[in-house]
Amino acid sequence: MRPMRLDVRLFTLASGLFASVGSLSAEQIPPMDCIISPFRSVELASPVPGVLHSIAVDESAFVRRGEITASLESDVEMASVALAKARSEVSSEVEVNNVNYDYDRKRKKRIDTLYDKKSVSFDTKDQADREFSLSKFRLQQAKDLVEIRSLELVRAQAQLAQKTIRSPIDGFVVEHYKEPGEYVEDQAIMRIAQLDPLRVETVVPVEYLAQLQTGQSAQIHPETSNANPVVATVTTIDRVADVASGTIAVQLTLPNPDYSVLAGVKCVMEFDQTPAPRVTTR
Repeated sequence: MRPMRLDVRLFTLASGLFASVGSLSAEQIPPMDCIISPFRSVELASPVPGVLHSIAVDESAFVRRGEITASLESDVEMASVALAKARSEVSSEVEVNNVNYDYDRKRKKRIDTLYDKKSVSFDTKDQADREFSLSKFRLQQAKDLVEIRSLELVRAQAQLAQKTIRSPIDGFVVEHYKEPGEYVEDQAIMRIAQLDPLRVETVVPVEYLAQLQTGQSAQIHPETSNANPVVATVTTIDRVADVASGTIAVQLTLPNPDYSVLAGVKCVMEFDQTPAPRVTTR
């Protein structure tokens, strides 16, 4: 009977806790401290090792996705491309074997006619058939070689392209890690940060979870600005709380098309207390 009484006591205690959480969830969310960070930060490196030849962008410069940011020494790769291009343009082997093929095809046709008239022996006809077959295979071999050389050109061009490092995002160059003349292998060359949009991060006590939903807006007050607040939108609400602090992490997206909001600063956040209804799909 003691386990039964223990279960009843635990049930009573849990009911009281849930009732208190339910009453707190109806409260307004107070202003929360937050941090404004770059939406994405990339440690840009080279896919292949080599000596850094040049850096094309300065620190704090804006770069577009696909823009060249740095390059490695590539004299050997450029020579390989030139050689592969020259080899891919050689067509004399195909032309020679095409002439031989036409000659052996016509010769075979003449000998077949003579053989039908009993004017040549079977050995002569068999030899003509053999030479025609060999000519056909040699012509195909020459064509295959041209195709292989064109693929070798593609490979050489790809190897050369690996010596050019391009930005994967639109963003600003935050810092250079390497200088021209240094050897790079698996180290980053520079860091690029995407500042439009920005990411805003905060932690909210779990009792306010019912007041939060994705798509909800919030007023952001950066600590470095005395201007009007900016509006961010909730994009992620963690579903695993921190036991020690009793909080959940929340992330918001803050549009920053004119780059007027500085990243890497603290802020204060005020959630919209009348969020729009959830959108459901059928």
